Amino acid sequence: MARYLTEADVDRLANMDLALRVVEGSFERQGRGTSANVGRRRARTARGALQLMGAADPDLGVLGAKLYPSVPGGGISFVVVLFDAASGALSAVMEAGRLSGLRTGAASGVSVKYLAPPEVQAIGIIGTGRQARTQLEAVCAVQPLARVRVFSRNPANVQKLIEEVSPKLAADLEPAATAEAAVRGAQVVITATNAADPVVEVDWIEPGAHVVAMGTNHPQHRELDSAAIARADRVFVDDLEGAKIECGDLICAVEDGAFQWGEAVEFGQVVAGRAPGRTSPDEITLFESQGIALWDIALGQVVLERAQAADVGTLIGD
Repeated sequence: MARYLTEADVDRLANMDLALRVVEGSFERQGRGTSANVGRRRARTARGALQLMGAADPDLGVLGAKLYPSVPGGGISFVVVLFDAASGALSAVMEAGRLSGLRTGAASGVSVKYLAPPEVQAIGIIGTGRQARTQLEAVCAVQPLARVRVFSRNPANVQKLIEEVSPKLAADLEPAATAEAAVRGAQVVITATNAADPVVEVDWIEPGAHVVAMGTNHPQHRELDSAAIARADRVFVDDLEGAKIECGDLICAVEDGAFQWGEAVEFGQVVAGRAPGRTSPDEITLFESQGIALWDIALGQVVLERAQAADVGTLIGD
């Protein structure tokens, strides 16, 4: 029988340490070519859209999909559906808000593990929304001694994030007065916004920095302008075909003649040892993260196995 897991069930069974291990493994299998990803697709209505993404990971024995509506003024309800790869039987349906946050943060954390410079003393993050929390949770798990500078256009949101997140982290968090103050001197820079226009200027990015841009998946929205893309020595994406459809930073840079798709490397190739990551301390590396279903089904499968072992959730079906 299949198992239904609520948000509370997933939160009980999963944490960031687990997500970091699982997502790193997912990248490695993607880099070896043993898994397959289907990029996000949107079924649009007059007021919003249903968003769907799927993947197959035979090594884990799982096929699955994530779907969620996006409706202005409404909340987002994420659902992950898993099937047994051998039999095709439905194995789980799980509410996936927490799972989505964990896997997105973990992907950034894994990129920091492989691509950040050897010594990370400062992390700058722009954005204080839901995704910013798991970004900090993951990156500070990888770099627990770094100082974190947080910026938002709303100082109250900065203070709220610091108050909520600080007790969970070993890192010291402090507010930044401006976006520039958050970014300058940081060895890791994270953009976690819903901005339509760039939030980081090229001159703020220090030599040797690793930049994680994960806040937008709209082809005309960008957190980094073309000059910042051109300044990056190495550009990595989670899924190249998906990036060509929805990574506004890179799409706009291509249109401006500042970047070519042949320069982008799928990050899984680095984790699998098939492509180099950072090759010198002064390189600027960039990870453009749109989010892929391979992470959802990999983490979902491990959560399901834990649920089965602990008899958590509700059995459904015959």
